[in-house]
Amino acid sequence: MPRHRKWSEEDIAKLNSLARRYPTAQIAAALGRGISSTVMKAYELRISLRMKPKRGSRLDPNFDPGPAGADLLRGLEKDV
Repeated sequence: MPRHRKWSEEDIAKLNSLARRYPTAQIAAALGRGISSTVMKAYELRISLRMKPKRGSRLDPNFDPGPAGADLLRGLEKDV
């Protein structure tokens, strides 16, 4: 049976700083841990791993698609 490393204060701080900024797989690799271990610890600490939308995405209310993109975005809003 594999031995599990305890979560240090530095590990938790790093998890907290990377959360919502990077994909879970990258966070796990940076911590030297498995994805499931990283997800479970984030869940235990109530840290969201869901990434924030990038600026300029269709969910950004300040995004101006211009005249050519307005029709395209109108079609996408129906799917959301």
